[in-house]
Amino acid sequence: MTGNTRSCCETPDVTGDASARKVMFIGNPNCGKSTLFNRLCNLHVRTGNYSGVTVARHTGRYSDSIQMVDLPGIYSLSTASAEELIARDELLNEHCDLLVDIVDATSLERSLYLTLELRLLGLPMVLLLNMWDETEREGIQIDAAALEKELGIRVIPISATRGDGLREFREYLEHGEWLPSAPFCPGKSELSAALTELRSAVSPEFQNQSCFWSMSALLGDGVPEKCFQDPETANVVAKYRTLLASGSESGSVYEAVAAERYGFISDFIARHVRVIAHRKTLTQRIDSVVLNRFCSPIIFIAVMFLVYFVSVTWLGSIVTDWTNDELFGEMIIPWTSEMMEKLEFSELTTSLVSDGIIGGVGAVLGFVPQMLILFLMLSLLEECGYMTRAAFFLDRLFNSFGLSGRAFIPYIIGSGCGVPALMTVRTLPTESERRVTLFTATMIPCSAKLPVIVLFASAIFTDYPWFPVAVYLAAVAIIIISALIMQKFQTFKTSPAPMLLEMPLYHIPSPRVVFLTVYQRVRAFIKKAGTIILACSLLIWTLSSLGYTGEDGIHTVSDPDESILADVAGPVSAVFAPLGFDDYRATVATVSGMSAKEVIVSTLSVFAGAEEDAMDSEDDEVVTGLYERVRNNIFHIDEMGTAGILAALSFVLFNLFTVPCIAAVGTMHREIGGGRLFWYAIAYQLGFSYAFAFIVYQISMMLAGYGFTFFTGLAMALTAAILWLMFRKGPSQSAEIPFVMVSR
Repeated sequence: MTGNTRSCCETPDVTGDASARKVMFIGNPNCGKSTLFNRLCNLHVRTGNYSGVTVARHTGRYSDSIQMVDLPGIYSLSTASAEELIARDELLNEHCDLLVDIVDATSLERSLYLTLELRLLGLPMVLLLNMWDETEREGIQIDAAALEKELGIRVIPISATRGDGLREFREYLEHGEWLPSAPFCPGKSELSAALTELRSAVSPEFQNQSCFWSMSALLGDGVPEKCFQDPETANVVAKYRTLLASGSESGSVYEAVAAERYGFISDFIARHVRVIAHRKTLTQRIDSVVLNRFCSPIIFIAVMFLVYFVSVTWLGSIVTDWTNDELFGEMIIPWTSEMMEKLEFSELTTSLVSDGIIGGVGAVLGFVPQMLILFLMLSLLEECGYMTRAAFFLDRLFNSFGLSGRAFIPYIIGSGCGVPALMTVRTLPTESERRVTLFTATMIPCSAKLPVIVLFASAIFTDYPWFPVAVYLAAVAIIIISALIMQKFQTFKTSPAPMLLEMPLYHIPSPRVVFLTVYQRVRAFIKKAGTIILACSLLIWTLSSLGYTGEDGIHTVSDPDESILADVAGPVSAVFAPLGFDDYRATVATVSGMSAKEVIVSTLSVFAGAEEDAMDSEDDEVVTGLYERVRNNIFHIDEMGTAGILAALSFVLFNLFTVPCIAAVGTMHREIGGGRLFWYAIAYQLGFSYAFAFIVYQISMMLAGYGFTFFTGLAMALTAAILWLMFRKGPSQSAEIPFVMVSR
């Protein structure tokens, strides 16, 4: 077996022998489909406990002769969502040598509905009863041989997480016969007669899926124009639709067909499935507390506080402080400078390497330990099943403010990276929902913004351990405010959409999945440090080390305040004066952060290092430590006190919620489709983040006793305008659509 570990944002290389057989994986969301795909192809496609995580097909190689395709998780082949449309098109329009249907063995009544739909395709097919280990723990006994006999396809019990049963499945892949299966459809004589008559009328080019297209015609799902060439077929379809609908209480053909399918499933479960244990499971006992209407928000805030306290304030801070101050500050940078001096490199070259390259990139890499701890804890929460419960709580919160609960998926993915979060927005059902979410998805602090949060939490807000959690809660508040404002305009008016969410069983996370998740996120962060951050650090150092005068032209300077960068950024800094940070270095960090948010840290580090060199050469007053230099050399906290802290807070708020990095902006342009709406999104993010930081800074300054100024009055007027936009009457009001939850 061959393959390379890749992230979810990369497309695996599947080039090779064109004669390779194609195996397609399909199943419900959270059935373990992507976990199995990752294990067999040695890849790492992102998995999650909610639908919409996989929004496109993923390909990989099991061997030189077998190519595998992981389709989005779906509940039905009806084209009601983007995921179902992708899966349906792939199955009907692409060649498939073997269809692998992965079923959650603990939820057969729900899972087998899709299986019965797939059996209409007549493809070579194998059914995998996943989570077989969970059935044993829950006291569920399934007669797999009986299911194999009744469906007419191979059935193999497995556990994708533990690897149980995979040897038998591999044996089938490598040596089994992949023979087309006869289309299978349970139902009364009316349904069987309808399919038999319609299949004979299907055009030759559609004969391979004649049973599927006949059923689609009966259900009214839509069929290709050339599927039925006989004009009389329409009358036959109408006749059988009327006949089937008459047997349904609601007069719906869908309900009649669904009743036949669920009747077959219920009959099989009654005859071949035994449940030994009837007591409450551990999952049910935990959920009685975790999903409680009053306890869920308290538990969610407590869990998030614990995660960020451990990773940012306590354990992570200890490791990162040592990395920044000891490893880079007192070992690597001094050793590098000393070695270069011994080798008689020029002072300028030594400064370039120590302050520009190591100081800039090293300041960002110093946060890797904290990010590793944070990603580990978040991955454990997601894999054990808690994050799905958080989705349930946040869905209710979002719906109460008129925001789609399905938007939770882009937001939770956005905590890792804004690019896949924006791509996931395409799964939302309506255009207005997609627009609102595209405008706000990148306001959730991603992993690139984490070093900024950590830097300021450790350097300035050391007395406020709740600061990291408060930032994320502020992001949620901003998204809610934005949604309320946008819905007052017809372009963004939307109604809360129902979110079908499956609650997985609580289980011990797979070490392999957790390791790969953390590895991929940290790897992507380090890769960016070696490319974009390195280039930006070198550019910032160069421009801060060179000055220009009419007499001397371009020349080196020891004081960054006399550099070209200070001359260019100084006038622009006046724009940020109402926000409290009019220092040109803060302006440069803000602008450079548009390329990648981690660059903010490297830029401040380069300036702090250059400032230290200047102080060392002139006054011999060296302020050691990155945190201390940022605190006093750039934001002057000890000198300005509360005003400096509020300025730093304003700096953080603006940079976290403003326009994202270049990669995310490009993705946003592609998903929105360009045009005026894209520029509206950029203008909104810039304007709202500026207004939010302005209001927080000015009103906080007044409350801190610095007096009432013109800008304070302007901030109050701006606050009133935002409140009016939030609560004014919109173009139309719509009723809330309740949350739909599928429990085990």
